[in-house]
Amino acid sequence: MRRLFLAGIAGLAAVLLGPLQAHAGRWGKDYVPNVPVVTQDGRTLNFYDDLIKDKIVVLSFIYTSCKDICPLATARLGEARDKLGDRLGRDIFFLSISIEPEHDTPQRLKQYADAFHAGPGWTFLTGLPEDIQMIRYKFGDRRPDLIDHRNDVVLGNGATGEWQRENALGDLDHFVGAIKAMDPAWRDEAHDLPAGRSLAAQAPTTPAEKTVHYETGFVMEGRQAGSAMFAKLCAGCHSVGNGDRVGPDLDGLTTRRSRAWITDFLVNPIKMRARKDPIALALAAKYPGVRMPYLQIHENDAADLIAYIDAHSSERAAAVALEPLMALTTQDGTHLTAADLQDRPFGVVFGYTHCPDVCPTTLLEMSHMLEGLGSDAQRLKVLFISVDSERDTPEALAAYMRSFDPGITALTGSQAEIANAAALFGAFYAKSDGQNGNFTYDHSTKTYFVTRGRRLLGTLDLQSQASARHSMLTRLLSN
Repeated sequence: MRRLFLAGIAGLAAVLLGPLQAHAGRWGKDYVPNVPVVTQDGRTLNFYDDLIKDKIVVLSFIYTSCKDICPLATARLGEARDKLGDRLGRDIFFLSISIEPEHDTPQRLKQYADAFHAGPGWTFLTGLPEDIQMIRYKFGDRRPDLIDHRNDVVLGNGATGEWQRENALGDLDHFVGAIKAMDPAWRDEAHDLPAGRSLAAQAPTTPAEKTVHYETGFVMEGRQAGSAMFAKLCAGCHSVGNGDRVGPDLDGLTTRRSRAWITDFLVNPIKMRARKDPIALALAAKYPGVRMPYLQIHENDAADLIAYIDAHSSERAAAVALEPLMALTTQDGTHLTAADLQDRPFGVVFGYTHCPDVCPTTLLEMSHMLEGLGSDAQRLKVLFISVDSERDTPEALAAYMRSFDPGITALTGSQAEIANAAALFGAFYAKSDGQNGNFTYDHSTKTYFVTRGRRLLGTLDLQSQASARHSMLTRLLSN
């Protein structure tokens, strides 16, 4: 059976999208407003001087009471953040600008940002209505009604004056590649790009030349359709077996909820809350930052999503294999044995010793966590797997790990061995070449936790709340 999925939303987005009208020449300080704006932390900044000038930026226009596209687009930015790794906040910056400043105070934006685990490099902005309106107008969002605001994002390079529109709800790899391509140095290097796209296709054009094409719907069946829908609509807020995100982990969902309830909730969650369904209200109370939006999902689409979650839950229930971890070499030049990991919970961090910020900060967090466990720390193994097989020899790792808790074991290996270990957890990493032979790695910043029964329990990162950390460790050590 062929059918269109979310044709209404996609069609509306296609109508609202148009070429970004360019100022004569490239956009700079004479075009981009330098009005005062206020961050979610209450800081007042000048929009151009402090947030745009000399930076690569991703601008999205949202409002916190939006029930459909805004949370989806913001969740997709969260997925892009994970793929950009430590580049976000270093040379790439996300700016989410409220178009309802009368309602969206810094406090409300802070709650919204926390719900999406925004973290460093991602700023939510409000300000005087007339100033926000000027920013919207300059970037082509000129519709008076909130419901009609533009749903695409704007990519810009404040140093070069290059700007373009992109579809955050389209292919994620293309979207992340387009963000990186705002950097001329990145464009000049050789990169593996999504199939069918050349480096030239990724490079920014003048805004008037750039046209974004939208998918009109899905024509796949069953689990395949469910996979596509989950990636497009759900993955930014939910995982299946990797822990809570913006919303709850969906692993084993049909063992906790009836299929009829899941279908009703997917089709119209707003209606479920309005009629005071106790489970829907409990979910809204537990995840107050962003509520499940109305996605115009048909009952058949809900069935496909349930089939995908069911199948994926079954796949994630498989025990984590120990052999790829045991093939790696420790900082002492030895190998882990089955006795090191069997019947013992463990956590896995991916990174590299030349990482400027995320990796040492994560390892310090892990060190503090182990110290806080006291004698229970002996029950938990923590592994730091380097993705840099060229520079991170056992000797280099041994020197690096002296700064952290001795209960953390560092591991390295060949490129193939590291790739096999990363595949166990779906961890992402990619080499990014720089100038004069220097290079960095974009990589997943999560810590993956495995139970003593070798099941993946969930993940934490630097943006995880203290309560989430406590809950994870309690479940891990009592499992």
